[in-house]
Amino acid sequence: MKIVHTADWHIGKVVNNHSLIEDQRTILNDWLAQTVALKPDLVIMAGDLYDRTLPSGETVQLVNETLTKMSQELACPICIIAGNHDSGERVGYAAGLLSGQGLHMAGVPSTEIQKVEVGDADVYLLPFSDHLTIKRLYPEETIRSIEDATKVQVGRIKDKWDPSRVNIILYHGYVTAGAIEGAGEDLEKSDSERPLSIGTSEYVPHTVFDGFDYVALGHLHGPQQVGSPRIRYSGSPLKFSKSEVHHHKGFLEIDLDKKADTIEVVKHELRPDKDMRIMRGQFEDLLQGQSDDYIFFELTDAYAQHEAMNRLKKRYPNAMSLEYVALENRQRQDLKTKRHEVQATPVWDQFAQFYQNNTDQELSAFQAEIVRDIFQSTLKEDKA
Repeated sequence: MKIVHTADWHIGKVVNNHSLIEDQRTILNDWLAQTVALKPDLVIMAGDLYDRTLPSGETVQLVNETLTKMSQELACPICIIAGNHDSGERVGYAAGLLSGQGLHMAGVPSTEIQKVEVGDADVYLLPFSDHLTIKRLYPEETIRSIEDATKVQVGRIKDKWDPSRVNIILYHGYVTAGAIEGAGEDLEKSDSERPLSIGTSEYVPHTVFDGFDYVALGHLHGPQQVGSPRIRYSGSPLKFSKSEVHHHKGFLEIDLDKKADTIEVVKHELRPDKDMRIMRGQFEDLLQGQSDDYIFFELTDAYAQHEAMNRLKKRYPNAMSLEYVALENRQRQDLKTKRHEVQATPVWDQFAQFYQNNTDQELSAFQAEIVRDIFQSTLKEDKA
């Protein structure tokens, strides 16, 4: 069985006031052309179809255009779940009607977990939801975290599944191979991924999905496997932040053979017309070049340059941001030095300096003696 796994399209994404809508249109057309050529048995999109719960008209138009092309050009079922950026109700709109066209959309969770039969395979769709929503669906269960909620949902699937068939599940969230105490340390994350909850309660151990032939994950924007070659994030098709400039974006081709108990994974790269990258160097040197790429500038100049960003944008119209890394490093060092100086100065002398800065007057010798006695007495009490 051949599967194409993609996720995290974030259609309508805006990065540093730059709309990526046209870049997304181009890259999704490229993805679809490559996918059609592979002739898959199943296409999976594991969440975050939209970037916002209330997308713009232009965004909805591109989603409609893309899904229409997919249903027309792909000769296989397409399974899509809502992610944490999506509006579940919007993703699930007209799902019953669309399923007749081979487009299976799961937007909101249900006690009847959506299953799509594809030949010898059963594909289970778990749209993103917080644990409180799942608790309302299963009031008899003890659910205090996303992990608890996922265990309950997976348990309901396994109560009814046929282990002799190929069992596939779509899930959107953090899945970790590490212990919950250090959850997430094994994962490569990026700045554009929105947290799902507080602390480690958002993480699900990969062992929750034991027994599935393939677990198609969404949420993390870098392609990676979690504890097993059968549990994978495909990553996003485009770069969405400075922390992702080193990513090689694309999608996954998965070949499963249940009888032989084998899995083969091929990563297919997607190359945008405009890359997202970092350029570091002296301002005058950078000003000699030009590019339409999305650029994060890191200037090594010792001093700030006059109207640096405006001047760079004449050569780099899609400049994203500008940092003076040498200045920032020097400021951090200065701050560290000042902190050491303050720590080495007796607290009563620090107070005397504070008093002078705020009143433009020095403490008298009598006042300074009283302040010193008070602080010394307090410090002795603290040590006792």
